[in-house]
Amino acid sequence: MPRRPPAPRLILASSSAQRRLLLTRLGIPFTCHAPRLDESARADETARALVDRLAVEKARAVAAIYPTALLIGSDELATVDGQILGKPVGYAGAQQQ
Repeated sequence: MPRRPPAPRLILASSSAQRRLLLTRLGIPFTCHAPRLDESARADETARALVDRLAVEKARAVAAIYPTALLIGSDELATVDGQILGKPVGYAGAQQQ
């Protein structure tokens, strides 16, 4: 009888505590590997295009290290009146935004 290959492991290509919590609540075994990327928006890049690009870049960067893994690459950001808000630094920064 042929042996089945081992199931690929699931890797979250992110350091997001919220995404880790969601996967943990689902009871799905996974590991995290957050790639280091420049997450700056490109000239004339919309918020949607930015998060789509970063999600793909994160997944591709981790896939280069773990080519047989199942990957989740994602990104999110907030906008106000079409302006992209950066990540606030601490509680005071969040209140100011």
